[in-house]
Amino acid sequence: MPPDPIDETAGAAGAYEPTLRTTGACIQERIVSRQNAAGAGGEGGDTATSDAAAAGAEAAGGTGGDEIPLGQGDLTLLVVFDKSGSMDELWDERTKWQVANEGLMKAIDPVIDNLTLGTIFFPQPAGGCEVVPLSDPQQLGFRTGREFRSYWQETQTQRGPDGSTPLERSLKMADLAIEEGCHLGLLNDRFRVVVVTDGEPTCGDDLTAMVELVADWNRAGVETWVMGLPGSDGAKKLLDAVALAGSTGESQSLGTPGELDHGLAEAAR
Repeated sequence: MPPDPIDETAGAAGAYEPTLRTTGACIQERIVSRQNAAGAGGEGGDTATSDAAAAGAEAAGGTGGDEIPLGQGDLTLLVVFDKSGSMDELWDERTKWQVANEGLMKAIDPVIDNLTLGTIFFPQPAGGCEVVPLSDPQQLGFRTGREFRSYWQETQTQRGPDGSTPLERSLKMADLAIEEGCHLGLLNDRFRVVVVTDGEPTCGDDLTAMVELVADWNRAGVETWVMGLPGSDGAKKLLDAVALAGSTGESQSLGTPGELDHGLAEAAR
């Protein structure tokens, strides 16, 4: 069960659309399959989900030709990465944005061949409360570890901190990305969402809906890790609830860049 609902609503960036649960059919099928397997005391219930994932991967073009297959290792990381304006504030002589970018690259480098990665930046495009899906060129869709690192480095000058903190929207886009990953078979091995943020949601976000969404992912076998950078103290209750719903304990309150490096490195293993 998810943690107790959070009653308050964050932010005041104007009216916000009613809560929409976007969890897709593949994730829902996986939840049912895992529940059935748990009830039977075994793991056989994942067979139908595996078959559906394989069919989805084939429909998406498979892994033929000269392409390097996704999921070649046993861990997929979907990083939900805050690029709001406050990420431009200094943290140990660098900006939080620079520290977090460098920390992620250091974390994935030792295990690069074991990873499939994707990143949802928020807000994206910069400057407001919008978040485009993982399939948009402004995000980094699922790639093998080496492809991800190369593309990140090639495009990093095109990104910078600006805008608000639309955390709920980013998690909804993460939900769609997890559904895509489910069809690609990525949930058949380990799959983790890593949220990196430095502040409270500021776009009229529905806090309870966020926690419930993460709890659904967890029922499908997806962990959620939460990295709270300096400035996130006011969101500690929410971030803890998200991490608890994702089966990783409390959120990590990071006081130094070294602590962030350690937290990201642990999430990538």
